[in-house]
Amino acid sequence: MKGPEMYISEEISAEFRESLLARVGLMGVVYLRTLAPKTAGDQETEFSFQVDGTSAVKRFVMRSSRVSSLGNGMFHVRTAPSEDPIPILKYSSLPKLTPLPLRVRLIKRRTGTLLSVMIQYVSNPDLLMPLNDVTFILKLPVDPTLLKVSPKAVLNRAERELRWHMQEIPVKGSPVRLRARMPVDFSEEDGSEEIDEVVAYIKFSVQGAESLSKVSLRPASEGKTDFYEGSHRYETGVYMCN
Repeated sequence: MKGPEMYISEEISAEFRESLLARVGLMGVVYLRTLAPKTAGDQETEFSFQVDGTSAVKRFVMRSSRVSSLGNGMFHVRTAPSEDPIPILKYSSLPKLTPLPLRVRLIKRRTGTLLSVMIQYVSNPDLLMPLNDVTFILKLPVDPTLLKVSPKAVLNRAERELRWHMQEIPVKGSPVRLRARMPVDFSEEDGSEEIDEVVAYIKFSVQGAESLSKVSLRPASEGKTDFYEGSHRYETGVYMCN
């Protein structure tokens, strides 16, 4: 490292009911990585920085022992060197202004003793980076004896779940469907309740030059290099559809 480094880590959570968005939330943390204590010695890391792109931010919470607000999105940090990244700012976004990386819907249909489930997903065309290491986890109401899936998926009988894994979901891709079909044996009294247990969870992560929320960091003064900007990242918290 040439000097202090800052980066943003965000967690996005969402719940879809069929195709409708029921709730969404984004939490972000600004991290500071100082020079290692062996390199910095007793010298503290101290500088000011500007946070931009905050129109969707509900509020900031500061690590008051290390950072203070100078107003108008400007902050001043002062801290002893550390081996580990230091969280100095936390924030949450307004739900109405929170971008969704992936839109998902789950459709289930029961015909006699046959249960059919379809997960359809499409990425947000405004994303700059594709979603990486994406896993769809379908929780099943029963341990299926006969199961048909498309495309191929991994069945975990102990957890009663199906997993589809994609290395990458491209930006501006077409909608994709994941299908599963299995026989079930529910009584008339509790059939609907059991079928309600069909839930899908989605996990993914992205690392790149921008945060999902568009929150960005820059030096307090043009032309100064008080810190270097590292790769920003975001990943799923609880991202589900039912």
